[in-house]
Amino acid sequence: MRNPIMVGERVYLRALEKEDAEVFALGSANEREHMMDRWRMPFSQIGLEQEIEDLHKRQPPDHIELAVCLKENDQCLGSVGIFDIDYINGVAETGSWLGGAEYRGKGYGTEAKHLLLEYAFDRIQLHVLHSWVWEPNVRSAAALMKQGYQPAGRLEREEIKDGVHRAGLMFDVKRDEWLAAREAWQAKRAAAVS
Repeated sequence: MRNPIMVGERVYLRALEKEDAEVFALGSANEREHMMDRWRMPFSQIGLEQEIEDLHKRQPPDHIELAVCLKENDQCLGSVGIFDIDYINGVAETGSWLGGAEYRGKGYGTEAKHLLLEYAFDRIQLHVLHSWVWEPNVRSAAALMKQGYQPAGRLEREEIKDGVHRAGLMFDVKRDEWLAAREAWQAKRAAAVS
């Protein structure tokens, strides 16, 4: 593992490195159904390298983005992040992205998001986190619910894709709700092992 910040069973989180820009640039070109919904164009590797470099200069950081890496070989799978951090009120937005489809449905994203929430609530003492899903992305909505998030609102016509307006669904999770979800997740894992 290279410079781990949070370590799970199969993945760990670390600060982004310039070398990660290649993974994200390829993902932005190939992941139209997920990553490109909000940004409308692929990112270049050079532009992403500059963004990663700029990210490390912000003090205090208004967002923290971490690489999701496999413990077995240090391969970067994607990223998770805490955005628009309001340190005074203890609120922020979270997001996540896993690159290739071969990494989805294997629990890597769930494990990475658990590590991110642990970091947000335990290390930087945030109080509430929110996250957005654009319809009809039921998989992302279900993943958030597994993390302890609850539906918090809906914005109609928030996003347009392929000429169709879609709703933006907001979810949020408070620290105490997440602690309960974490305990349930840990109990489920312990039962599966025994």
